[in-house]
Amino acid sequence: MLELDNKPLPRRRPRRAVERLACVAVENAGGAVHGTVMVGVLLAAEDSHREGYPETIGAAAVVLALYWLMSLYTHTLGIRLRTRGRLSRRLLWHSCTYELAVVEGAFVPVLALLIAWMAGATVSSGVTVALWATVVSLVTLEVAAAWRARMRPQEAWLQAALGAVMGLAIIALKLILH
Repeated sequence: MLELDNKPLPRRRPRRAVERLACVAVENAGGAVHGTVMVGVLLAAEDSHREGYPETIGAAAVVLALYWLMSLYTHTLGIRLRTRGRLSRRLLWHSCTYELAVVEGAFVPVLALLIAWMAGATVSSGVTVALWATVVSLVTLEVAAAWRARMRPQEAWLQAALGAVMGLAIIALKLILH
């Protein structure tokens, strides 16, 4: 269990920080899924015929920041309640890096939206591309979990299908709302 106290943060090499960030989605897969789904749901609900790229990306950034801060807060609060500990720099740093998975999860759909904008696609087309990127992200997370568990192909396909169903539910939301 992580020992969190008021000790000063140790000075570590930048390489350790990079390695830590590379493992965030593995350590907090739920956060990565939440980030992916949250941006996907926002884009599905967005009226891309009335809004432009700046408004759509701005809304995604604001919602992502709020969701990350909420995740950071709930993670920090949960640890303090469980350990009867106090708020410290060490705890905040741990929570910040742990909850970066939310941002990592949202990265692919937002990047897809930015690329569509740069390519000159309509906002509606860009949102569609970003929604499909959401599906791909969820399936990729499931395939990664299956690969890490060394599953047989039949089991891996089932897991990938679960990710696809979740992603397709977001696309269905867009169809229902628009």
